[in-house]
Amino acid sequence: METLSTEYRLLGSISYIIWPVSLIIVLTTFKRDKFLRFHGYQSLYLGILGSVLWLLGGALLRIIPIFGISVFNFLAVIWFLFLILLGFRCYHGEYFRVPLIYDLAQRNME
Repeated sequence: METLSTEYRLLGSISYIIWPVSLIIVLTTFKRDKFLRFHGYQSLYLGILGSVLWLLGGALLRIIPIFGISVFNFLAVIWFLFLILLGFRCYHGEYFRVPLIYDLAQRNME
């Protein structure tokens, strides 16, 4: 098992919660590290997907006056909790695959 620095684990976990941080990982020399490259690309694709869903889902659900806004807010809280969970797992040095996202990001990881 490889020893990971606290800075790398923290940077990887922050990249899930604040996905533009993953651009720093992917576009700089941080991508030389296997752990950061793995989580950087995965969090980048997950962040892009989340942003698209946020825009499209928000636009569609806000058409329905009260129910749509409540559902949108509920889904936003669930998404944020999911990102915190992924960041927590990354901080503990785990390699985990987010279904579908990993398959898309894997092409660029290598």
